[in-house]
Amino acid sequence: MIVNKPKKKKKISRFFVLNIIMIVLFTTILSRLVYLQIYKHADYKERADISSTRLISEAAPRGKIYDSEGNILATNIQTYNLTYTKPNDENENFYETMSNVFKILSENGEEFQDDLLLKLDSNGKFYFDFKTDDSDTKKIVEVRFKRDRGLNEEIEKAEFEDKESDFTDDEIALVDKELLKLSPEETFYKLIKIYDLQELVNPVPVQEEGETNKAYNARLEAYNDKYEEMSGKEILDELLTKYSLKEVRQYMVVKDAIKMQSFKGYRAVTIAENIKQDTWQIIYQKLNDLPGIDVSIEPIRYYPYNNLASSTLGYLSSIDSSKETNYELRGYDASSDLIGVAGIESAFESELKGVKGGTTVKVNSKGRVTEELFRLDSYPGNNVHLTIDKNVQYAAEQALKDTLERVRSSIAPNATRGAVVAIEVNTGRVIAMASYPDYDPNVFSIPGRLTDELSQEYFDPDIDAYAKEFMKRTGATGDIEELFPRDEDTGKRVDRFDTYPKKFFNYATQGLLPPGSTFKPLTAIAGLMEGVATEGEVMMDNNGSWSTDELPGLILKNFEGRANGATDLKTALQVSSNYYFYELGYRLYKKNGGAVNGGNIEALDTLAHYAWKFGLGMAQEDQTEKNLSTGIQIEEDFGQVYNFESWKAQSIKNPMYDIVRALKTGNYHLFSFVPLDIEDNESDPDNLKEAKTALKNEMKAALEKVGTNEEITDNTKFAESLVPYVKKVMDISPQFKSAVVETSKNRSVDINEEAGVIADAIAFYIINNQAVEIKTPAQIIYSAIGQGMTTATPVQLANYVATLASGGKRYKVSVVDKVTTPTGEVIKEYKPELVDELDIPEEYLQIVKEGMYRVNTSPSNGTAYNSFGNFPIKVAGKTGTADFSTDENYRIQGRAAYGNYISFAPLDDPKIAIFSTIYDGSRGSEGATIHKAIYEAFFKEELLKLDPSYASKSESFRKYVQDSPLKDNKDDSIKIDTTSN
Repeated sequence: MIVNKPKKKKKISRFFVLNIIMIVLFTTILSRLVYLQIYKHADYKERADISSTRLISEAAPRGKIYDSEGNILATNIQTYNLTYTKPNDENENFYETMSNVFKILSENGEEFQDDLLLKLDSNGKFYFDFKTDDSDTKKIVEVRFKRDRGLNEEIEKAEFEDKESDFTDDEIALVDKELLKLSPEETFYKLIKIYDLQELVNPVPVQEEGETNKAYNARLEAYNDKYEEMSGKEILDELLTKYSLKEVRQYMVVKDAIKMQSFKGYRAVTIAENIKQDTWQIIYQKLNDLPGIDVSIEPIRYYPYNNLASSTLGYLSSIDSSKETNYELRGYDASSDLIGVAGIESAFESELKGVKGGTTVKVNSKGRVTEELFRLDSYPGNNVHLTIDKNVQYAAEQALKDTLERVRSSIAPNATRGAVVAIEVNTGRVIAMASYPDYDPNVFSIPGRLTDELSQEYFDPDIDAYAKEFMKRTGATGDIEELFPRDEDTGKRVDRFDTYPKKFFNYATQGLLPPGSTFKPLTAIAGLMEGVATEGEVMMDNNGSWSTDELPGLILKNFEGRANGATDLKTALQVSSNYYFYELGYRLYKKNGGAVNGGNIEALDTLAHYAWKFGLGMAQEDQTEKNLSTGIQIEEDFGQVYNFESWKAQSIKNPMYDIVRALKTGNYHLFSFVPLDIEDNESDPDNLKEAKTALKNEMKAALEKVGTNEEITDNTKFAESLVPYVKKVMDISPQFKSAVVETSKNRSVDINEEAGVIADAIAFYIINNQAVEIKTPAQIIYSAIGQGMTTATPVQLANYVATLASGGKRYKVSVVDKVTTPTGEVIKEYKPELVDELDIPEEYLQIVKEGMYRVNTSPSNGTAYNSFGNFPIKVAGKTGTADFSTDENYRIQGRAAYGNYISFAPLDDPKIAIFSTIYDGSRGSEGATIHKAIYEAFFKEELLKLDPSYASKSESFRKYVQDSPLKDNKDDSIKIDTTSN
């Protein structure tokens, strides 16, 4: 019997189901693509044109800066900027668009925005323009520049192939070292490839109608292979068949700006700033043919009085690449924002900086704005009101400039630098402060003003050319290779003795210099108050030199060796008798327990305690980074008067040239030995470097103990402690071993004996030479006439004079009166602040005042009589010819002494105190003309009241006051053509 079994249902495969699903999905997607690209193409193209949303930032005006009378010293004006926004089809239209833009700019005499630090000079040579004269900063910026553009990647691949982990510090340093080897030319070639500039003459192939994908891809691959194999130099050669090197670089500048902006998301790239209105109108009419191009209105910084008070105001500059991250965290756009880098602009950056605004817009595929969605207005920064009076400032600057020119053409050919500071006696407010040479801050804020030539002059001056001119002008007898040696790394000459006039160095607040005889009034006050000087005592200055049997060998001379005969205190100030004040300095030391051998350390600080009251330095125990300041709000240095601890620290810091040189020659004092080289040498192995350092540290440690209870006085014990350190150097040093061989040719050499002799020599140097030098009372004697280690800045010295004039009240120096909001509300006010006081008896003050008054009024020997002999207002003064070297060195270096001068007026009720200096000015009296001009501007009304015909009698009054070209500017109606270069 046959039984029919039921059939099993065939099981559907899971793969079959999956295939069905995939077919359905792809069919749906394909159908949708056909629908979108064919049937709805026009509709979606239109929608795409308006679908891109972007934020366009709006720069905020900086706050204004005013003088004490409300005149605007720094403000903002609106200018037209040409910008480029990368459109969707940027690659297709970029070069055509830029060619048209460059043509329009050229035809209308406009300069395009060139922020690329890789420049091209007039000879067709490339160079880096890092806008700094500091070599270390240049290296940092150069590395950052090259890394930002990806030049490190090729080096990293070559040095660390297949590396996946992060680079170590040593590996990063190695890459940076290789980056610094890339010359400007090599960098340009690499950027040619990075930015695909071959597209300028040979655009990337596009697929032609009817061309198969295979054929097109083959063409594209051949194109890419061709330029991949070509070097940047070869590509440039191809570009130069149609374009000049300057034109090629122009396209690179824009490409570079686009790349740098791309790191920060959407940003418009500025093509040209501060274009003329006519140019703007031409571009506006052609916007439809210039995809991505637009015109914006932006505020730029403007200084109506140009150079006036530039060292106080400062200037604006782009953000250094090494500081970009820091500023971006604070809300800055490092690629376009300018910041204050000096003066008030820098010190009050956070106040002056406004709050940016912006507009959210829709743009189409060509980067054109189609709709404004939201707008946030920018808000100006706060205003800073200074204490400076523009009219007094003008007189100070012009008189300083003219005085330098006069002195330079007559007695001191290197009188190229100087400074003057005028301070209100009873407030500490700065009325005028000038530094020369100065500059026009508009050069940095108004586009087109800072040419490549100016930039190079400011930040990378040709010291080689300057050196030749300097040698000829000054008659310096030294060798140019000594005065201006060449840097081993760059081959460029360097200004070894710092003679090149630096526009951006504020000589008024940062220049440290010896006060010279302008310090003598302070010594006089100290002498009177300590009882070692009286009004009536007469000293006999018969041979023009001072000495004492207690300090044999110390013979100090008057200026030019003059003998002043019978000299009392007033006369000593009048004729500037060094003899008299040397004696006062020594008496101050002896009166407070000073011993001949310098045993009483406290006595050495007798004069310093008075100087500190006047703001000339500060006791070490009171020093902090914050209070080492006059109080002025802008960058300053802070000098120090002679005192034991500072002198000891300075002596220890100084390289021990004498003993190092002596050990190297094998002879010191009465000691002879095998030469031992302990000089620092980069080629030394590490163990030798460590051994040399250890020996020197022992020497320094011994000097640290000078003047303490632990001071080393036993030569034998100290020498014994040095022997192991000496032997360590001897054992390692190949130079010493060679010296032993040479010495052995003439005498027997016992290494242990040699080590002992060398240790004895070092011990003698430390204990019998350096320790004695550190404790010598000679330094307080030098200090009594403002020489020796004593240095101060002009603003410190002006404050000292103001303190003297006030009878001992020292105020914090301030150049800022207040900070206000844009609507005038006072945010912060800088009121006069008394920081110290010395209660000078009135009779002592009158003695010093009378002596200083004679300086200006004595026809026979008043050193500033020519300027103030017939001045209607009584002025107290003191000249100071401050030496920093010997006459022989002056001739070798082409230098001269500082020409310093101090004064205050009126004599009986002082209102204003002034200090001025002329670098290499030769004589202090030369600066009196600067002071006279300042007094004439400050006391203008009073002078005319005292003598209505005064203007006809004073050439300086007419020149610096009556005929001053500066007009009041107390509103915003500023008219200027900022496009003129």
